[in-house]
Amino acid sequence: MAQVASEIQRRLQSLEDIRHLLRSIRAMSAIRWRRARARLQSAQEYASAVDRQLALATTFPTLLTRGTHYLGGSASDADRSVGLIALTSDRGLCGTFNVGLVAHALDFIERERERGREVKVIALGEYGERFFRRAGYELLYTQHFPLTHAVSFVEARDIVAKVKRFYEARAFNTLYLIYNQFVSFGRYQRVEVRLLPPNLAAVWRSVRESSETGQSFVPEDLILGTPPQALQDFLLWEHLAVQVYLALIESMVSEQGARLQTMDAAIANLDERVEQLQLQYHAIRQESITQEVLEVQNNARNRRLSLAS
Repeated sequence: MAQVASEIQRRLQSLEDIRHLLRSIRAMSAIRWRRARARLQSAQEYASAVDRQLALATTFPTLLTRGTHYLGGSASDADRSVGLIALTSDRGLCGTFNVGLVAHALDFIERERERGREVKVIALGEYGERFFRRAGYELLYTQHFPLTHAVSFVEARDIVAKVKRFYEARAFNTLYLIYNQFVSFGRYQRVEVRLLPPNLAAVWRSVRESSETGQSFVPEDLILGTPPQALQDFLLWEHLAVQVYLALIESMVSEQGARLQTMDAAIANLDERVEQLQLQYHAIRQESITQEVLEVQNNARNRRLSLAS
């Protein structure tokens, strides 16, 4: 019985160590969630400004606005090659955050293959890289985001620069992005966005909806000091960089929120287990004390009987 009580004490100490670890992870996730949430608003404001400028620039007719690949190319080429950016986290401990996203990516790949298209994957996040490598998919490019890492807009521009080189080299003609979009604390939704060719109609619609009713977003006295094609090209890639940056931030906010919920659930389960072990330990301890009292009583009774005889 003493051995069982000692084993329970050892397990209780181990659970206490795990509780400290879970609380530390939760505290770090809470800090990163607040920081990423604060950056999200400023990123959204800059994205809105870029979209307005892109909408203005694309009112001028060029090959880009007519839906032609800016390097040229036929529609049949575009139908055969598809790129996919899958944005996951580097680590787990965040519930179904990664599992649901890679499942969505697999559905996307299967759908495109049924259409006779080849899909090439860009994995942002170590979890996605490990998954797609083990599944035997071709990876064009990978990048990790450690837990201590704070994503910057410069880093998003670097990612888009690499994407641009693949696009210009015709590694793919169409590019999609799948990520977990932030909704509210603890809630996110998987989103599939087409990055290339640019969805200019969506940009115009977004700008019109955000502008005041009855007002055109194109000033009558608009004058461009830069050739429209050059301006459109710059704003297009800036628009893509902003989209990638927003996706990175929203994914990080969603990841940390999911991790916070997972840690809360783990701590609650651990507390319940500790309570059960403590009850078990106290029951064993009480039984041991009762047994010792009975032994003392029996010894005293035997002593009295021996003296009386």
